[in-house]
Amino acid sequence: MTKRETKLTLADIQKSADAINKKQKFYIDKEQGKFIYYYPKFSKRKITILINDLANSLEYAQQHKLEYFENDYELNNYIFFLIIKHFTDLQSELKDKPIETHFATMNYLVDIGWYDIFLTKMFTMQEISNALEEINKRLHLSIKFLEMEKEYFNILQATAAKDTEGTSDDF
Repeated sequence: MTKRETKLTLADIQKSADAINKKQKFYIDKEQGKFIYYYPKFSKRKITILINDLANSLEYAQQHKLEYFENDYELNNYIFFLIIKHFTDLQSELKDKPIETHFATMNYLVDIGWYDIFLTKMFTMQEISNALEEINKRLHLSIKFLEMEKEYFNILQATAAKDTEGTSDDF
């Protein structure tokens, strides 16, 4: 028996969005009652905000000549930290804090062992993989746009050079 078809409604959209944006409680230490609220499902919008945060952090570090992203290992660790930040209540506390505070917080989480707990026990590998895939996709898209921009700039330069040559012959 086939299911009855139903038209998508605004209520359906809201219900699906509410399910994705629903927080859950994760106990870091049940004995002490220490917990954090987190999003078990990663919404596309929050991933986009994470990507913007990453881009801004990279730009800030470059402008201020900070040595935070010296290699892929540091960059990967920071991306995982941003996943923790954006999909937990830490986001509200870290929202307007500088990158220096982000790195200090990331290092504190690593030191006390919570960084690994969040990434391996709180979040599912599927959600983390989806976020990383989206970051990778956007990164490749940005690289393509930069290449197109460079190509367009080279064409403009070549055209301007030809125009300049043509004008100098007139004198």
